[in-house]
Amino acid sequence: MSRLGPALLTAYQQTSYVALDGKRTATARIMADGREIDALLERRGAAEIVFVTAWNPGSRAADAAANQAAHARLTDILEDEDLDHIPAEFRPATRDWPVEKGVAIFDLPPFDALQLAEMLGQYAIVWQGQGQPAQLLFTHLALG
Repeated sequence: MSRLGPALLTAYQQTSYVALDGKRTATARIMADGREIDALLERRGAAEIVFVTAWNPGSRAADAAANQAAHARLTDILEDEDLDHIPAEFRPATRDWPVEKGVAIFDLPPFDALQLAEMLGQYAIVWQGQGQPAQLLFTHLALG
């Protein structure tokens, strides 16, 4: 049984996943034109990107201190593993949910990214490969 109701799934699908590359941004949207991300991948010499957040585990609102601590844990893991990443924001389509901090990680295989997300209590990641649209991939936590 899935923990994702229709409203939550729609919210994930309609969110803009924005990589913050210095003064530039590149936005991924589920199953939409991926040229901005393709250009970012080209600049970074990467083949794929995944968007991961540690905020609001289980899609339940957490307070600012908990979200900041979770994000610090995520960035510590990325630094310890020497994974190429940049800051990201997850911008919802409505004001029902706040903008979440996250990261855009280059050339981390989807399986590894899903394991990382699951370790952080997350239901999903967004993956995009060069020349492909962004896809929402679910962890075991989301699928029950």
